[in-house]
Amino acid sequence: MKKTISYLLILVMLVTLFTGCGAQKDPAEPAATPGSSEPTGDKILHLRKTSSLQSTDWEATTNTTDMQVVWVQVFEGLYTIDEAKGGYQNCLAEKIDVSEDGKIYTVTLVDAKFQNGDQMKASDVVFSYNRAMQNSRFNYVTSMIDKIEAKDDKTVVFTLKYPYSAISHTFWSIKISSEREVTEAGDSFGTTPHTAGTGPYYISEYDVASGLKLKAFEDYWRGPANIKDVEYRIISEDAAAVIAFENGELDYMSDAPLAEWDSLKVSSGENNSLTKGNNIRFLGINYLSPTNNNILGNKAVREAIFYAINRDNVNIAATEGLGDPAYEYMPHEYVATSPSYLDGNFELYEYNLEKAKQILKDAGFTDADIAAGIDVGTLTTYGAGTGEKAKQAQVIQANLAEIGIKCEVYVAEAAQITPRLYSQDYDLCIFGDSGNYDFNNIRQQVHSESTGMYVVKYADPNSPLDYKKIESLVDQGVATDDVAKRLEIYTELWAMVMDSATILPLVHLPVGIVWSDELDPGGLCPTYYHIYNFKWVE
Repeated sequence: MKKTISYLLILVMLVTLFTGCGAQKDPAEPAATPGSSEPTGDKILHLRKTSSLQSTDWEATTNTTDMQVVWVQVFEGLYTIDEAKGGYQNCLAEKIDVSEDGKIYTVTLVDAKFQNGDQMKASDVVFSYNRAMQNSRFNYVTSMIDKIEAKDDKTVVFTLKYPYSAISHTFWSIKISSEREVTEAGDSFGTTPHTAGTGPYYISEYDVASGLKLKAFEDYWRGPANIKDVEYRIISEDAAAVIAFENGELDYMSDAPLAEWDSLKVSSGENNSLTKGNNIRFLGINYLSPTNNNILGNKAVREAIFYAINRDNVNIAATEGLGDPAYEYMPHEYVATSPSYLDGNFELYEYNLEKAKQILKDAGFTDADIAAGIDVGTLTTYGAGTGEKAKQAQVIQANLAEIGIKCEVYVAEAAQITPRLYSQDYDLCIFGDSGNYDFNNIRQQVHSESTGMYVVKYADPNSPLDYKKIESLVDQGVATDDVAKRLEIYTELWAMVMDSATILPLVHLPVGIVWSDELDPGGLCPTYYHIYNFKWVE
């Protein structure tokens, strides 16, 4: 007997805070394959992008603002994420059958075409997964796969090395690309517009400096999108983005600047939403940094840093106080398997200046050392110089100065900074993560197979924790689909991470969204919004 996964998937978010993202349209009759990017006469949807798109290849996009475009609008996976409906949903997988031992997944594909007009086949799925498995960045979502085979043009069989209850995130994370087009493009794929995805939009124009444009794929398997033309404008500064929205130059803005939320509420009328996001901003400490004779390798210094940080002030600086100080990696109310700080099972490092100072003295630092300033290097983060991460960094810098620790702050674009963080070329950093619906996603921060995703490297002879035990707990967590058992395992795992004083949750950002009177967003999906569900108000 086989268990069939349909539209209700294993272990997704328990609660829903948003209205639905809109019903799907019935498939339309096939239309012309996309060609030129000449205007169609339809109104253009204008959206903000805070920085340049790194690549048009989904495998090369690493920050959330890039993924919002390439991972959702242009490419699709076997599953998608619909935050308003509880997390993972079927997409290119029409049906998935799972063997009794939980190791064989038989996937029946929907009838879809690539934007180049080619029929999507099982061989394209096999190609896409094999390509991703050669990219170390995706080890954390593919390492459990033993082999992938095309049974026929509409059926793909995944054989896993072991039962893996968090497979939903794999099916969302790996996007399906046209084998023919990617192969023909070779190393140049991702540097120009292409038609290698199955999504409702394809990139018609792409300029690193000025932005990009999308056009609706008229032969999209769910039927063509209501809005035909989309333009992303690069506006790095929040103040400029607010002015653009108020002047009618932007139609929809997610992650709206919270410092201007009151004025945005006025200018948007009833077209706004603010709620707690399924996200995290955290402070990472590179205990391997050689700065100042590897001062951050001293656990006492890391603990003092953590106790010196005032999360309430961080929240005020980053969100105008509209967010939530964070004491856990994933909000437990969103993620059933996430350890909750309310249970008291792991260290929280609550703000305590006197304790922070005493830790330094107990570690042998003198009053003279503290008065002169203990140099721990540079606190690095990414985004706009006036953005929320930069503001958090400034607060933390001031907090540390109160206990005699000094650091510089460096902020630059994500494309410049994130590769450095992924290779541990930093001292301290502020990093972000979002859209997690299973605590197994912590794997990307703690497991050695997640090279290119984690910012703290635990698999090292100088590791501050038993990284082999951590990786064993990660594996145990997906070997069962018992939620209570998984929660127990992940609580032990997270307690170990917190004890190492290397990752400190800072704040869960609220998600602010505003839109124009002329737009119906069809329900709100704060992070991975679907333009396919948007339409103009008649």
